[in-house]
Amino acid sequence: MRGKHSRLIRRSVACACVCVGGLCAAAWAGQNDGETALHTTVGDAMRQMHLPHVAVPYGVPPSYSWRLTPVVEHGAGPPKDFHAITGWGQIFRADGSAPVGFRVALRNLRTYVETASGKLELVQESSSMDGGQFRPDYKDNLATAAEITHDDAGNTVVRTKPSAVFHFWPSAGKVSIDPRSIRGVLVAVEARIEPEPGQSERDVGKHLMLSTGADYWLAQNSSWDRYLTNVGIGMGRFSYIGTQWKCFTMTTIKGGNPAMLSTPILC
Repeated sequence: MRGKHSRLIRRSVACACVCVGGLCAAAWAGQNDGETALHTTVGDAMRQMHLPHVAVPYGVPPSYSWRLTPVVEHGAGPPKDFHAITGWGQIFRADGSAPVGFRVALRNLRTYVETASGKLELVQESSSMDGGQFRPDYKDNLATAAEITHDDAGNTVVRTKPSAVFHFWPSAGKVSIDPRSIRGVLVAVEARIEPEPGQSERDVGKHLMLSTGADYWLAQNSSWDRYLTNVGIGMGRFSYIGTQWKCFTMTTIKGGNPAMLSTPILC
């Protein structure tokens, strides 16, 4: 699905003072060791898009454009007649790390769009994910079932496979958009590894990486049809997953609005 020739699969947020999901943000945190919400900024998400991945994702062919760095495809508005969007994420093993699987918790996948009027709107939000175990090269979009559960807080928990990629998206599916109003997109999701008894951060660190992204779709009920029904928006930086909640982002926002760049938003 993410191959060389692939096309990657309302709440208003004011630019001066941001309130999203009932929480008004005053500062940003890239990661957190508790259960409080994490925050980021558009500016930080933009900076992440200009950094190389922390490591090479295992099994990705050298010819793939996103093997070493983030990419932007349909960064602004969707093609004509595309009326839906979804954020997504993917968990890869770092190339050269031990072939071990881990339990990973996921929460708060949020998709924001920058409107033509310069506002940031939250259009998608979920801690319940669907997904599957894909080949690292996404050949033919083939997948096998993933071992997915949910914890007491409603967060998604998956057991990864060392030779496969866990590709995930909100269980509720795609959301409708007005294709004429979109100028940029930002996706954020939180993740952490849940160690087995006796495991420490050192035991699980620098094994798994997560990258997030988004696709435009023809419609909310569209099915995958070899990139005729979806086009990629962009893919964010691969960063390590640790034992504490951490924020992962992708954005195609250009940064013409200084107030938006520094305003905290929920991860």
